[in-house]
Amino acid sequence: MKQLLLPLSILLMACGSTESTDQLLRQVWTNDQSIRQQMLALSKAVTSEGRADFVDSLIVTVDEMERIDSENMAIVDSILQRGLPQRLTAESYKTIWIVIDHSSLEKQVQYLPLIEQMAHNGKIGLDEYALLYDRVALGQNRMQRYGSQIVQFGTSEKLQLYVWPIDNPSQLDSLRASVGLKPLAEYLQQIKEEMDIEPTYDPALTIEELNIMRDKSSRE
Repeated sequence: MKQLLLPLSILLMACGSTESTDQLLRQVWTNDQSIRQQMLALSKAVTSEGRADFVDSLIVTVDEMERIDSENMAIVDSILQRGLPQRLTAESYKTIWIVIDHSSLEKQVQYLPLIEQMAHNGKIGLDEYALLYDRVALGQNRMQRYGSQIVQFGTSEKLQLYVWPIDNPSQLDSLRASVGLKPLAEYLQQIKEEMDIEPTYDPALTIEELNIMRDKSSRE
């Protein structure tokens, strides 16, 4: 991956005062959310409204989102070089979490223990740790714990959404409640309303079976 060369002013802010770090992370949050709003709007236009003329714009936006995510992760890396700063705002700690959540699997694995510590220390929510835990499990092709990760495959005309397999389905809603997540049925209904596609949850589905379905779909 091409190395990112951050402007000296950004590096100085990352290593500066609490106020300057908060200011820098506010901009990081804005950049993260703005590009995702653009991407989601274009994705909905393509998948739900059948706007094939938006596909090229969606591809460009996804590439731009990946570039922004890489830059944001480089900034957070610089901030965390000497450990987690104390006395930042709640918004800053949430930004650190979301940048790691949107980063590569390597970075997610590297910082998962820190995110767990931040959650137990009350700097971020337990639900935010749960989301990252599940994302790492998905990335490592392991069963998730909290049912937060959904995979999609197929074409824009026949897009399919599946809940990634869960290691303890019988205890799922109690586990979700323990970290402040709503019941799975409510979560899936929310996704259906947002994407106009009903996700499938099959507690008996294995990772191997789901991966076969995904591979088959990619070849069609």
